[in-house]
Amino acid sequence: MKKILAATVLLAVFATPAAIFGQPAAKPAETPKKEDKKEEKKDTPADEKEAKWYNPDYRPYVASFDELYKLGDDFANNKFRLALSNYQTGRSIMDKMREEVQRNKEEWADAKYLNEKWYWQTIDRKMREERILLEKKNRAKIKAVTYFTRAINHLDEIQNRAFREKQQMKDLTAAVYRDWIITQYDLGNLPQTIDLLERYLKIDPAFETEISPHKYLASAYGFKEAVAEKYNKGTEAERIFYKKNKNKHLLRATELKYKKDSPEYEHILELVNRDEIIATKPSP
Repeated sequence: MKKILAATVLLAVFATPAAIFGQPAAKPAETPKKEDKKEEKKDTPADEKEAKWYNPDYRPYVASFDELYKLGDDFANNKFRLALSNYQTGRSIMDKMREEVQRNKEEWADAKYLNEKWYWQTIDRKMREERILLEKKNRAKIKAVTYFTRAINHLDEIQNRAFREKQQMKDLTAAVYRDWIITQYDLGNLPQTIDLLERYLKIDPAFETEISPHKYLASAYGFKEAVAEKYNKGTEAERIFYKKNKNKHLLRATELKYKKDSPEYEHILELVNRDEIIATKPSP
């Protein structure tokens, strides 16, 4: 009897942990997986259709459709940044040149020229210094105008109408035009400035009230008129066109600076009238 009881107790002892260990352990709470920040871009039906036409060697004969990306903001922003970079490079070249020219003038002014015994020696030295400065200026201006031209080309490629109406676009365009015109004029390329001067006046109505654009235009048209008269170039209608535009902008610049009721304006008006009467007077 004792043996039976002992066996029963042993069975109870071993059975209890077996039951406990036989139960499946509770699973720890699963932490939710973090969703990927970037979801995989799914191809649209249109993309899937175009994938069938994949041709790396395709070159459009009519490029109008393929150039529509130029109307986007990304293209406009990229071209704007390129234009700004080129403009800043050109400005930097001009600023460095002016600093160097000023430094040269100060150094030469402070220098002692004990070997100059005659007046002509002083004149010759000063003329040589002027040639050195002129060469430095022209070399820098030719280099700078290259960057200004690149900036203009980038701005011209922006076809996004909304972007072109932004004030930052107008400001940069006006700044590039001004420096390009000034530099080209100094290099003696007066006729080339006419187109950008006319475009400059149309960027903003306020620019039409500036005096300098009209002064530059009067000089440029006057130069073309003089060349046409001297070398008998172009038609009579073209020469009259140059003369009328020269006088128009000359009068406008005088009006903006001195007003119409000033003696200065009356004097210029008299010169213009005399000029146009002579031009229209039939030759004997």
